[in-house]
Amino acid sequence: MKQIYYAIQNIIRGKDATLIKVASLSLGLFISIILFARVALELSYDTFYQDSERLYVVQTAWDNTNGKKNAPSPYNIYPTGDALARHFPEHVESSTVLNPFIGNKLKHGSETYSSEILAADSLFFQTMGIPLIEGNALELANPGSIFLSQSFARKIFGSENVMGKTLLWGDEKEMIVRGIFADIPENATIKPTAVTSISSTNTRKDWTSGGNFMIFLRMKKEGNSDFINQRTETVLANYLPINDHYKNFGVKGIGVSITPLQGYHIGQGDVMTMIYVMSLLAFVLLFTAAFNYALVSISSLSKRAKAIGVHKCSGAETRKIFGMFFWETLFVVGFSILIAVFLIFNFHEQIEEMTDATLEGMFSAENLWAPTLAILLLFIIGVVLPGRLFSSIPVTQVFRRYTEGKKRWKYPLLFIQFGGTAFLMGFVTVIFYQYQYSMSKDLGWNRERVAFVYHYFDNLPNTMSNLRNLPYVEGTEVSQTSMLEAYQPKSIKDNNGNIKFYPRINYCNTDFCQFIGIRLKAGSYPTREGEILVNTEFVEAMGWSGNGIGEIVPDLGTITGILENYAFADSKKMQPFCLCWNNYEQGNVCLHTRLKEPFEDNLLRLNEDMKKLYPQSVNQFKSYETSLEEIHHSARIFRNSAMVACITILVITLMGIIGYTNDEVHRKSKEIAIRKVNGAEVSDILRMLCRDIIIIAVPAVLIGTWTSGYIGHLWISANFKDIIAITPLLYVGVFIVTIGFILITVIIKTWKIANENPVKSIKSE
Repeated sequence: MKQIYYAIQNIIRGKDATLIKVASLSLGLFISIILFARVALELSYDTFYQDSERLYVVQTAWDNTNGKKNAPSPYNIYPTGDALARHFPEHVESSTVLNPFIGNKLKHGSETYSSEILAADSLFFQTMGIPLIEGNALELANPGSIFLSQSFARKIFGSENVMGKTLLWGDEKEMIVRGIFADIPENATIKPTAVTSISSTNTRKDWTSGGNFMIFLRMKKEGNSDFINQRTETVLANYLPINDHYKNFGVKGIGVSITPLQGYHIGQGDVMTMIYVMSLLAFVLLFTAAFNYALVSISSLSKRAKAIGVHKCSGAETRKIFGMFFWETLFVVGFSILIAVFLIFNFHEQIEEMTDATLEGMFSAENLWAPTLAILLLFIIGVVLPGRLFSSIPVTQVFRRYTEGKKRWKYPLLFIQFGGTAFLMGFVTVIFYQYQYSMSKDLGWNRERVAFVYHYFDNLPNTMSNLRNLPYVEGTEVSQTSMLEAYQPKSIKDNNGNIKFYPRINYCNTDFCQFIGIRLKAGSYPTREGEILVNTEFVEAMGWSGNGIGEIVPDLGTITGILENYAFADSKKMQPFCLCWNNYEQGNVCLHTRLKEPFEDNLLRLNEDMKKLYPQSVNQFKSYETSLEEIHHSARIFRNSAMVACITILVITLMGIIGYTNDEVHRKSKEIAIRKVNGAEVSDILRMLCRDIIIIAVPAVLIGTWTSGYIGHLWISANFKDIIAITPLLYVGVFIVTIGFILITVIIKTWKIANENPVKSIKSE
């Protein structure tokens, strides 16, 4: 109990240092706990499903005739799963096939609800291991049936009995609610809020269906994937001869494999890179906060040495001194945890937006291990380093002033803080520049004040005329897809019928090019059927010696113009592209409208007017800026997280420098006074106090800045298609700003002592 009493007394007596410790620890824990919890959420994917270790995802790799073999994709030919289940009955318990590309809107009365809708067969719930609360899973075999998640059903119908209720799917199809299933957490690869019968869709179910379907297998026991993967080629040869149907699409063969669903998520795209980088940010913040606590504690050695000497004279053993500091750290860390928890719950909306995850998901019982380990690690560092030094102070210090600076501990701690600060500042700068470049780069057309919508129009010219008459509309034109998209529906062949490449293709009406501001390097816009525009990459892929104008492309038309700097936001490199003329009169198209200022207000008015023209429609106009933000959504979320982490580490480092400087000023007050008496100027005193800091800061900031460049390049390479060239001057700027921040903090903190009358310091001695 005495150890606890003395720990509390030390906390109260050193209240200034305690405030610094609590503030820095609270901030460090607040952000690092969130980052660690977000990482834990990523690592816990797909554990929700019953017996999830027996759940496998089927993947197909398409081998093209042009010699390119694609990576395995989770999208397969419809009957693949059923074929595997029938050929391996001793291994496969059940299989399910689903289509996730069926829209995301449901209507009830006058209300429209956004939902994660997918179409699946009757074995969906059984195979996936999703608990069914109400209803019969076999109802999924019947067209017009739909199952809702528990929370989504409550959102639409409240406390009413939902069984047998009717919803409108899309613009026309009536769906009857046949069941309720358990809510699926956010850390799941398949997490629908509504599941409809795949028989409700116009789905081709034979071996010519194309690769648009996700397929899952439930195995009878874990670990049978190797046996099946070695035999899939032989099995599928019985069903899938690569006939003319697939040869027309440039496919000469496919490879099917199965892989455990657990672990599948982190193997996708940039997920693992994101986990590594977020973990690194969290560790940098955590260690900076922990070592800052240790630094502030060690900096108080000279003040607390005599008190510790008294304790030892009174019979306190080394372990009791260590225990006293243990309790002191426990109280400080405990209070910091309470503040961090308070901040998390009071800023939950901002945190959920920043992390793109809910607090419930990040801090679920299965994910608490990550923040718990973070707190434990911080506590161990905060106890061991200072506790060891405090308990090693000799008893003789009660008789003389303790002046040991313990620089062998202070310098490494400062080095880590400065390096971590430089790393985060450089990393955030790289992310910010890349994101701004991706959002503002020239795509070869003018997206300013343009909104678009996908819709089926019976009389397209009449609709466009009505929109043009609206006072806030500058113009409206039509294309098949938006400018950020373009499909690859057909191949380009040489004279011998061999496939050369697959271009991205879009179609537009006569005035679309001028309306959207497409620039030409040469030639003219298409004005009639059979005329097309292509980019330079298309001409190069064809192998033409000229600029391509006047050349005929089989099945597409004659080239009238060459596009200038045309690019796609989702493309890593420039791809062959073709824009073809089409006189749209009706159909499912992408309608573009350029609005007058104020754009946001007029966009709201446009959607209101469209609702009057097409009351059954669930689609709304959205801006190209919004679409670009959606494409780079994960990057924006991570940018915001990194910026918050950077601000946090700056504050922590500021507190660490203040604690260190306070100790140095206290230790050197007599030396400073004597130097001033002997004629030293203010600049001399400041130079003396800054010299030790600079010796540590320069190499630490250099290493931190270089590391930020390396890690930053890895991150943007994994998350962005078109990477900005970072000039070395950017890193020079980061180095100068970080060093400047450190020096200015030291100068401001030491300015008073440097200008103080030396008599005061000498009298206090």
